[in-house]
Amino acid sequence: MVDDVTLEEVVTPALVVDRARVLANVEEMAARARSLGVGLRPHAKTHKSPVIAAHQRAHGALGLTVATMSEAEGFADEGIDDLVLSAPPVGDWRLQRLVSLARRVRLRVAVDDAEVVMALERACARAGVRIGYLWELDCGVGRFGTTPGRATAERIAPVADATTHCSFDGLFTFGGHAYRAADRAGLEAAARDEVEAIAETASALVDHGIEARVRSVGSTPTAHVMRDGEGITEIRPGNYVFYDATQVALGLVDLDRCALSVLTTVSSRPARDRLIIDAGSKALAADAVPPPGAGFGRVVGHPELTVVQLYEEQGIVTSAGPCEIPTGTRLRVVPNHACAAVNLHDRMLAREGGAIVDSWPVAFRGWRERGGDREPAGLAAPQT
Repeated sequence: MVDDVTLEEVVTPALVVDRARVLANVEEMAARARSLGVGLRPHAKTHKSPVIAAHQRAHGALGLTVATMSEAEGFADEGIDDLVLSAPPVGDWRLQRLVSLARRVRLRVAVDDAEVVMALERACARAGVRIGYLWELDCGVGRFGTTPGRATAERIAPVADATTHCSFDGLFTFGGHAYRAADRAGLEAAARDEVEAIAETASALVDHGIEARVRSVGSTPTAHVMRDGEGITEIRPGNYVFYDATQVALGLVDLDRCALSVLTTVSSRPARDRLIIDAGSKALAADAVPPPGAGFGRVVGHPELTVVQLYEEQGIVTSAGPCEIPTGTRLRVVPNHACAAVNLHDRMLAREGGAIVDSWPVAFRGWRERGGDREPAGLAAPQT
């Protein structure tokens, strides 16, 4: 907790979240999952926050999806006992940490290669633990995953038959190409790609006598536009807890649904149509949003302003016309990519109106092994 201070008293740049809006976003996605008849396993790489994870679990999340071993270990320390690691566990150091973690939580990992599965099998056998694996399908992103359908089923079948210490638990895909969509139809097409990739491969596995018990899909855009959850067991949206300027550009939400912003101070006015702010790429992240020229975030309450360039510690903001905003003014910028912006800060200041009422740690950044003497960051029962 923090003593109440105003936004005018905060050292900038600072990461600020609208507490009520975060809670509403969490509740709304939980209701969305229930309406689809699927489980909700949020991707916690977005927030890395024990406080937000507690709210997600309180509203029915099955567990969490994580991107790194540090996130997995950290959330396990906070009492989250059901985790999916969304990247293949390649490397002895990952496997060592993975099997150690499997002694205290239910753990699954995403894979797309038989050799990776067999390395996991050997590690589980040596450690005397059991870990589930989900085979990832490439439904159009061009990142992890194999081609959906019969060819992948034929790759999975011999591996599933050969593993006894790790188990084939199901299928996993990610419709990240939704972020390249030009319109609502493109978003819906990406959501269909997810569902069809799972359905085609699950059907082909039946011919081998193999059941895909878990059928996991996920992204914030596709979770928004899925027509139903038939054939899917869980969704894995992450960005929805905050939303950001990218989700606004995609037409998913209005700016007022965005719960996270970077508080910044106008430090110079070199021209009537140009401001300099004290938030650059080290505070906002440098992700771009189409179309070109859209800038590096949305300035709350000032649609006439565009963040046109980021240096490390400064941002250049231009105005569509003469601007009378004086030096020293506080502005809030909704970043283009909330997940990347959060990773640049060690805490989020929770606000209610113009007052800061709490400080939430961004607890699990980086990739190093977590120290055994770390105190839990506080996965306490959320207060609403």
